[in-house]
Amino acid sequence: MSGRRFSTSAISIFVASLFLLSLFTSCGSSSSNSISNAQAQAISQEFVMAVQSALTNSFTGASVPAGAHERLSKIIREADPETASGCTPTSNGQTCSFPISYTGTCPSGGTISVSGDFNLTLNSSGTGSDNSTLTITPTNCVVSNLTVNGDPSVTLATAIAFTNDISDYPVTMNESGGISYGPHPSGSCTMNVSLTLEQSSCSVSGTVCGHSVSGSC
Repeated sequence: MSGRRFSTSAISIFVASLFLLSLFTSCGSSSSNSISNAQAQAISQEFVMAVQSALTNSFTGASVPAGAHERLSKIIREADPETASGCTPTSNGQTCSFPISYTGTCPSGGTISVSGDFNLTLNSSGTGSDNSTLTITPTNCVVSNLTVNGDPSVTLATAIAFTNDISDYPVTMNESGGISYGPHPSGSCTMNVSLTLEQSSCSVSGTVCGHSVSGSC
């Protein structure tokens, strides 16, 4: 039986078709590992509440019960730089530091911690700003049927100006970094969430694992 010859163009079309088929199959399988929008929203809220609890504990010395929702705008408004520890005099004022060390429990198990230093530079009249980056690390933190860990962690960068020892508004904070999650679905992803604080309100916007998230803080 004589063999059948294929043209170069026919072979190229065949190879291209196999490539596209594998690409579509790969895309379909990866999407099954994605978390839902509701889970992304729940993760975002858990990180916000951890920041609320950490700053409340550090700025006021008060503890926040698990599940409580303390307004970040209120926490920052009541923060008094004059009560900060580790202040060092400068030629025109002082630099101060609020040490942040907090570990709280997650809704269904595990923990989430916030650590670092809230650093302020103020002149003699109490005018200045902070230059702070905190680290947020979930450890087997169970939320919305997912076990979340840091990949390796999420950082919180703040931008706060002070006038006469009182914070100016708006205040901005940004959470960014990586997390892993599982077991069903399982994977890893990034988050980039902004917190905007006014004197009596606080709003959340950004993305978690590719999902848009929003809310109050």
